[in-house]
Amino acid sequence: MDKAERLQRIEQFEKRFTRLHIIVSVLMLSVSIYFLSTWSPYSILLPGVALLYTTWLEWKKMILQQSFNEATRYHRLLRIDFAVMLSSLIWFMILIGFHFNGIDILPWMSWTLLIGGPCLILIPRWIDRKQSALDEHHVTSSEWARENRKRLKLTLDDISRKGRKES
Repeated sequence: MDKAERLQRIEQFEKRFTRLHIIVSVLMLSVSIYFLSTWSPYSILLPGVALLYTTWLEWKKMILQQSFNEATRYHRLLRIDFAVMLSSLIWFMILIGFHFNGIDILPWMSWTLLIGGPCLILIPRWIDRKQSALDEHHVTSSEWARENRKRLKLTLDDISRKGRKES
């Protein structure tokens, strides 16, 4: 499968979940507004739910990407990438457990941001680079972002042209 086919399959994947993104975003916004108005202690669960949703999407994306290449090293790198996301979800759930057991999580959160933040950025970039070296048709996240911007620009240009023709 070449790069153009992979880009098309990723685009179909993104389109399939666009409606779900909108529904989840509106639901999260309404729940967060409710929690802000009531000052509920359960508002700390909201980022966990968002992280759970993101982890589920990463799982689906990993399954899609595994169909691109049959090499075991490629699959292992995909699983490592997913494990990074899953470990952040598990760590967040542990922090929520600490919070509800009365343990002050502020020092834990600061260490998490200092250590985990860069890891959540650097490890996926490293994995992307390794996958590119392993598979010449691998679509990196930056290539996908570039293609997505190009596609959105064409869509906006079409809308602009239609608006000019109508006026």
